[in-house]
Amino acid sequence: MTHRPEDVRTVALVGAGGAGKTTLTETALFLAKAISRKGTVEEGNTATDFDADERERKQSLTASPVHLTWADTFIQSIDCPGAADFVGEPTAAMAAVETVAVAVTAKDGVSVTARRRFQEAGKLGLVRCVVLTKIDAENIDPDALMASLQANFGEHVIPLNFPDAYGPGVHKIYNVFAEDLPDHVKEKALALRKAATDAVVECDDALIEKYFNEGAISKEELFHAFPKAIRTGHIVPVLHTSSAKELGVRQLMDFIAHETPSPAEGVARTARDASGAEVHLEPKGPFAAQVWKVVVDPHVGKTTFLRVWSGSVASKSSIFVPRLNKTERIGDLHDVNGKEHKPLATASAGMIVALTKVDDLHIGDTVTDGHVAAVFDPIPFPPAQVTLAVEPKNRADEAKLIPELAKLHEADPTFVPERDPATGEFVIRGISALHLDVTLKRLAKKKVELVTHPPKVPYRETIAAAGAGEFRHKKQSGGRGQFAEVHLKLEPLPRGAGFEFVDAVVGGTIPRQFIPAVEKGVRDTLPHGVVAGFPFTDVRAIVHFGKFHDVDSDEFSFKLAASQAFRAAVEASRPILLEPIMDVEIDVPSRFMGEISGDLNSRRGRIVGMDSEGDLTKIHAQVPLPEMLNYSTELRSITSGEGEFRAHLARYDRVPPPLDQQVIEKHKKETPHAHAAH
Repeated sequence: MTHRPEDVRTVALVGAGGAGKTTLTETALFLAKAISRKGTVEEGNTATDFDADERERKQSLTASPVHLTWADTFIQSIDCPGAADFVGEPTAAMAAVETVAVAVTAKDGVSVTARRRFQEAGKLGLVRCVVLTKIDAENIDPDALMASLQANFGEHVIPLNFPDAYGPGVHKIYNVFAEDLPDHVKEKALALRKAATDAVVECDDALIEKYFNEGAISKEELFHAFPKAIRTGHIVPVLHTSSAKELGVRQLMDFIAHETPSPAEGVARTARDASGAEVHLEPKGPFAAQVWKVVVDPHVGKTTFLRVWSGSVASKSSIFVPRLNKTERIGDLHDVNGKEHKPLATASAGMIVALTKVDDLHIGDTVTDGHVAAVFDPIPFPPAQVTLAVEPKNRADEAKLIPELAKLHEADPTFVPERDPATGEFVIRGISALHLDVTLKRLAKKKVELVTHPPKVPYRETIAAAGAGEFRHKKQSGGRGQFAEVHLKLEPLPRGAGFEFVDAVVGGTIPRQFIPAVEKGVRDTLPHGVVAGFPFTDVRAIVHFGKFHDVDSDEFSFKLAASQAFRAAVEASRPILLEPIMDVEIDVPSRFMGEISGDLNSRRGRIVGMDSEGDLTKIHAQVPLPEMLNYSTELRSITSGEGEFRAHLARYDRVPPPLDQQVIEKHKKETPHAHAAH
């Protein structure tokens, strides 16, 4: 059945792995009578972890939408994997909701992952709340927990309820605004109530003036202002839960149903017209939706998940895809609840639905009824950080490889298969080593096996000083011969300048018609290098003298002579190797700072700055790419999976001796034929 937009709520449940998101989802479904019995992660029978890989690993790997009805409200929740290896899943899920619930375990406090998802949700303008899970665990320090929440999420993080105790002895959770509270919790409730009221009134100038002048506001005024305060981030509610004891989950559902925004009230996805101007789409306007998830199943085929942002769409109708500039006929829409899909007649604004057998739709695509002249902004997926070079294990797999890798990329944009333009290798890129491992195992299940190895480092060659070289090409074998002589001077250019060719020939020692051949001879040599077979860069080549023969000289001869003259000039100009230097940003719990610093030093890294926020430290460093090839695995090992990093190319810099000679010798051994050919 379809639902009125004002009766719909959408929420993404995010947080670190092990925070209890899947168990919380299962408990909510059970209490809402959406399922008849609670499954467990250990038994592999939960509503959201139904994939074979998830059951095997006992962890969520994909974002899984479910729904339930609570207090006459249709709540759609997306259970997102917590491991940083699969960050693309919560990123996509947050593009399909109005509210983000960040799960934090009461014992462990705020993780790097929870903090990053919280920040991302804030940048998207989404409503945020914090769900404290596992409050029945032992050894919880409530004061340290609250300090961690406020240090990492800000001072507006305020509990709306609290337990009678933390740990196995918890029996009840109290609402801070309840009137009939026992005497022994009234003082705490009043303190939290005042903190919440102080935060809420800040969202309304008239209200804060009245509160300041009179010292109080009515209950009606407070609850009228509450939704606005949540939407604007003046208050970030904290709600306590214990899934094992089924405590606080009903209150969480009440909060989502009554206090979080409907599709008509939340911040809509940004859509833009052809000029790039923003277009505001109303829930009751023409149909517009965005693809946020794609699943490619060998048995079912391709399933595309839509979030409807405006209007409605019916099964067995037509949709328009602006990217393709064409209309597609669709079959049944499907109501999605974990692995269960049921046919649906229509879907209205706010709903998350699935389509099957529409093969040309990609994640991020806009779909409309043809009456919306705008497309949604792309979903901001994080860039891949880990690379493996790959080749098919068997020749028979070559034909299947590219199509199967393309399917995996289609379902997961953070997995990128491509030919590396810098090295010529075919590589796969992903968020982490584990991310690539899981993806390759999925590929193996399709009977396509790959051989993997570390990728080549895209070194560069250049010169450290000016120099000169010359070469005479002369060949006579009966009939017309070949003759050309080229003299070149080389000068180093600043890093990143590339290549520059200068014609300084005077007196016609090389005829004008042969100068382009000289330039082409040099340019054709650059990609293959001189010292170790790496592309040559940051050099100015000056042709200043030469000789020719009236009969035997031709373009081919000058091209060949120029190539060899360039090689000779390089040898006389102190050739050196350059390596890529990466700007690296690392987020880690502060307690790991010493180990991280030591590890970076061992990688020839240089720390250029640090920022601390609560218990977390953001490290800014510069590290040579050759030292970063296994960094994802090492960071995970040092931080027990709590560290995250991002890296991008900053510049190229000289490889220090004697490392440069090691690289050169290694390359000669790996490519003896290519080197001999030079």
